[in-house]
Amino acid sequence: MEIKFKDYELGKESISFTIKENKITGITGNTKEDLENIIYLKNNYNGKVTINRKSNININEYKSKISIIKKNKLNKYFQGKVYETMYYEIKRKGLILKNPRKKILDSLKIVGLDYTYLNRDLITLSNSEKKLIELSISLLSNPELIIIEEPFIGLDFKKEKEIYFLYQKMIEKYNKTIVFISDDTTMLYKYTDNMIITKNNKIVLEDTTENTFKRVDFLKKNSIEVPEIVLITYLAKKKDIKIDYHKDIRDIIKDIYKHVKRR
Repeated sequence: MEIKFKDYELGKESISFTIKENKITGITGNTKEDLENIIYLKNNYNGKVTINRKSNININEYKSKISIIKKNKLNKYFQGKVYETMYYEIKRKGLILKNPRKKILDSLKIVGLDYTYLNRDLITLSNSEKKLIELSISLLSNPELIIIEEPFIGLDFKKEKEIYFLYQKMIEKYNKTIVFISDDTTMLYKYTDNMIITKNNKIVLEDTTENTFKRVDFLKKNSIEVPEIVLITYLAKKKDIKIDYHKDIRDIIKDIYKHVKRR
């Protein structure tokens, strides 16, 4: 599901951007929530939306293809058992299902959970289990686009990687498109394919993640935090150490070692 937004009014500005199909797009900056609202057509913004090159869209049908996982949604909005929560979401979204229980079990299975979770109290779940339940809830409507606020908050590195690989499975096996909304640029650098940076109702940069984080001076100028792993390479390059930008510190160490060895 590729979505192009053209000439949308945001404050006094007119913005255009694209959510690319079967990719993870990161959105950050001080008006990132406004972009989230535009993607969901939450408010009466004026502009043109093109989905997979088609401009004639039904708004309700379009919204039915999107799921939004709000930051700490389970903690904020729900209590009780997993089954009750998921069944409530089926009713709230008006989903017409022949067998709601089977749909719930199928959604749990996709994220690696089994029937034993149906009677689990939400309060007993770990942070990573809550993330999985939130994702399984989002899958109940079989969305094409999943928007996730702060996707890895509260997770250790191991669980973060596990859930990232699950998002990759969503893309590769189930043809999903994913958007991360976050101020955590270190996470966005590691886990996204494309970036959109907003500032004061403007799109100040839209590019691949790789190209985005090479523009260190630009990021600093626009008050975007630069990941430490990027800064290491940036500073090394200033000292004429010929290393490439990497997402894994071990690859940077290898580059530096090769450079030192050549000298």
